[in-house]
Amino acid sequence: MADIKWLPDGQKAFEKVMAAVPEGMREGIRPKLLEMLGAKAAGKAVSEKLVKQWVDKDLPEPQRSALMAALGMNKGGDAKAAPKAKKAAWKVTGKVAKADDLAKIKKTGQDLLVSATTRITVSSATCGFAKGAEAVFAALQTAVKKQKVKADVVQVGGSGMAYAEPIVDVIKAGKPRITYGNVTPDRVADIVKAAAGGKVVEDLVLMRRDDIKSEVTGEGIAYKKGALPATMKKVKDASKLPFFQNQKKIVTANSGTISPDRIEEYVAMGGYAALAQALSSMTPAQVIKEVKASKIRGRGGAGFPAGIKWEACSKAEGDVKYIVCNGSEGDPEIGMHRSFLESDPHMLIEGMIIAGFAVGASEGYVYLNDRYLVAIERVEIAIAQAKKMGLLGKNIMGSGFSFDLQVKRGGGAYVCGEETALLNSLEGSFGEPRPRPPLPVEQGLFGKPTVVNNLETLSNIPAIALKGGKWFAGIGTPSSKGTKIVALSGNVAQPCWVEVALGTKVEDIIKVFGNGTASGKKVKAFQTGGPSGGVLSAKQLKIKLDYDAIGKAGSLLGSGGLLVMDEDADMVGFAKFLTDFFADESCGKCTPCREGVKQLQEVIGNIADGRGNKDQLQLLKRMGDAMSDTCFCALGKTAAEPMLTVMKHFPAEVNKRMLKKIN
Repeated sequence: MADIKWLPDGQKAFEKVMAAVPEGMREGIRPKLLEMLGAKAAGKAVSEKLVKQWVDKDLPEPQRSALMAALGMNKGGDAKAAPKAKKAAWKVTGKVAKADDLAKIKKTGQDLLVSATTRITVSSATCGFAKGAEAVFAALQTAVKKQKVKADVVQVGGSGMAYAEPIVDVIKAGKPRITYGNVTPDRVADIVKAAAGGKVVEDLVLMRRDDIKSEVTGEGIAYKKGALPATMKKVKDASKLPFFQNQKKIVTANSGTISPDRIEEYVAMGGYAALAQALSSMTPAQVIKEVKASKIRGRGGAGFPAGIKWEACSKAEGDVKYIVCNGSEGDPEIGMHRSFLESDPHMLIEGMIIAGFAVGASEGYVYLNDRYLVAIERVEIAIAQAKKMGLLGKNIMGSGFSFDLQVKRGGGAYVCGEETALLNSLEGSFGEPRPRPPLPVEQGLFGKPTVVNNLETLSNIPAIALKGGKWFAGIGTPSSKGTKIVALSGNVAQPCWVEVALGTKVEDIIKVFGNGTASGKKVKAFQTGGPSGGVLSAKQLKIKLDYDAIGKAGSLLGSGGLLVMDEDADMVGFAKFLTDFFADESCGKCTPCREGVKQLQEVIGNIADGRGNKDQLQLLKRMGDAMSDTCFCALGKTAAEPMLTVMKHFPAEVNKRMLKKIN
């Protein structure tokens, strides 16, 4: 930012904190944040008291920690500069001229994953950074040097256990992998000392892993060899913990284990084997056949069958075609796409290359929210490494097929979840929907046939290509195949992101992974599918993650957000918040949305303020029907859903809220 350029690393500090701040709070927080960073740059003390005066009332905990880290404050609040992390650029080893060359690179990656000395990893996705992972990483580098311990200290992605961040894993050849949670810089020396002595830090240890194996590729690591050391017998086995037992990891299999900056580690876990198989022993038509057989539906919200879209694009006329990944994630406060990309960008890249081969595209774009700074950096590094290794570019693996890939930044607009609005944004125009027909598979990016898929959809493609469509279709429900990444947030004891088989009950996700509500009170309501999804009541907790079942209940599966509210939640206030969000996000192209959302905002605001009446409730229903029938895209069509579903499931609360004040 121009106004803080005089602060060393000021832009990075500013962007890191702003990325961690809830979207609706950014404008209010920005001036105070600049004031604090400016005070620090001028050499003035910024005390914990000053921070608390501001953040305790307005800012929740992960963001508070991010701010204090940016201000150089430790947990105790002293204005002591945190040690700087040192991270050298990774040099790619090996070149893949043919599929057989992957074997040598795989061996290099395996040696990295189980170091001959010691490997210490820090979970370093945004959720970890927000709670101090960068300071922990720097402290580990200092501690191993001070204690003269030979160790490879590495940043990996997140495992989904956001509630336990920062997470540190210690891996010694022949010994179980030991995982520590809620690590602070002042406890790092204890972890390093325990690792050197073959012991564990009992008050920090979360679990152990004796081995890890990818269900898709069959590749893995046997950490433990021989008998379990006596010092580790009391440590819980991860394979027996409900958090991992109840997941079905396909796209997240490597998350939290591999470094996103080291392509060799992805190859070691079976990465790019699916691409090798597709290019060496399948035709484009056969790949599409497997994708159709898998019955995978788009994971971005609409749930359209991916195989049908691919087949239509492959048959469309045109010598130039494109693959576009939608990773914008305009839904407020979900962040699972960001966390996944920060953890395993190569799985998306491999899926996009296979998609390009299948439909005859030679170029692809990864469209990302411009606030996802860590994800953007890691995807760009992964693309550069794949190019250097020969997995992107000309004549991949000697197959004659060429494909290139680049990252494009978008503003994070919610409307760009609609694929034609995204394409307009990619072309440098306003992010607003296009008329249909023609469909993007016929005339998409720059007027050429284009496949637009959500990043989770594309990341499933390597598994489908390798294991077959029939295998994938064996997971899930009759109408919803495969797995789904779910971001569990709101009033839950353990905020997290997990991958479960479609068909899993919402109730089980909240209980098993979220450990119930944070308040200890009963669940009152939940919302699936982000802002466009309806609000459902506790009576519907047994509903399964299934496109059709959730649709019939009045909501959406969407991109996988699951927001939980307890019995004290203000349902009318929540509906008002989402309506305000729609008002901010409407592109304004069509009159029913542009004007309709403003009217919704006014009427719902009256009800929330105690100035509503029954006539206004009827008006909301009529407006919702009219907008659903006439709006250009799903943003406007679903804008009334939050309030309409609140009216449906919580009528007594809505009626009680009205006519409390005199106009």
